[in-house]
Amino acid sequence: MDRPGRILGRRYQLEYCVGAGAMARVWCATDLHKHERVAIKRVLETVHDPVDTTARFLDEIRVTRTVEHSHVAAGLDHGLDDGPFLVLEWVDGIDAHALVLRGERVPPAAGAVIALDLAAALAAVHAHRTGVLHRDIAPGNVLLSRDGRALLADFGLARWLACPRAQPAHIVVGKLGYLAPEVLRGRVHGMRADLYGLGATLWELLAGRRLWAHETDPASRARAWLRSPRPLLTEVAPEVPAHLAAVIDGCLAMEPRHRPANARSLHEALERAVRRDQITPCRDQLASAVWSAAKDLPAMTPTVRVRRTRAAYVTVSALLVPPSIRPKAIAIG
Repeated sequence: MDRPGRILGRRYQLEYCVGAGAMARVWCATDLHKHERVAIKRVLETVHDPVDTTARFLDEIRVTRTVEHSHVAAGLDHGLDDGPFLVLEWVDGIDAHALVLRGERVPPAAGAVIALDLAAALAAVHAHRTGVLHRDIAPGNVLLSRDGRALLADFGLARWLACPRAQPAHIVVGKLGYLAPEVLRGRVHGMRADLYGLGATLWELLAGRRLWAHETDPASRARAWLRSPRPLLTEVAPEVPAHLAAVIDGCLAMEPRHRPANARSLHEALERAVRRDQITPCRDQLASAVWSAAKDLPAMTPTVRVRRTRAAYVTVSALLVPPSIRPKAIAIG
């Protein structure tokens, strides 16, 4: 049983639990060899299907250890100690979800930094030799450091295009609100689905609110995603320069073909938009926002308990969508 003070692999001492989801828990730990802080990810002991979950976790380890980019949270090591564990770089800062919860709009100069960093990271992920779909791009999986960097994290739902793990046809995985319409409809989807999740994340950071904040239950949100037009960023946040807003709105197009062709194209479009809008990307401004948000978060200690959230499921019958939609349920991590 993992607990503060336990040493994994005779090297990594667990300090406190940072957070937990439906399948895994993340710990702050100390590398006793290098005397550095690291993050440790472990599969929960209480998962319903430990064999399948462990297999997926091993896939995550392979992806994380082989995708290398300055804006992808680095996989440093892995090992076995009463089950597999993954060692990740420790990012001193917050996740983007903390900024969304504050309801404050990220200034365009800081938003441009986040957009360019994440687009570059996603281009590297997609360009992996086997081709990798992240499939879970959302504010909670975007890390913002105190020195003004944005990093893409958590490959727990990632899929290798060259050797995809079989996924039940009736299950769609991901966070509702950041899933592309074609994913919700159960259609074959590719890298442009990741661009949708990135666009939704950037929209929320610059708008200072959720895309569908008025919808509370998962079924209502799914119906809104499939039927309602997306609010334009320029209408919600007029201070966002027009070209930057247009690129982000383009990522949220209902049809994949209307989005940028790939993450590299998105990065180039963002660079053009920044030049046309005469925005000077400012890491100091992003760092200031991170420091401000971080001071309001509760301090973590070895005694802190983090409540684990369970995955929610939405039946397609509850979505009231056309019968052509194939999935029977949506798993929301």
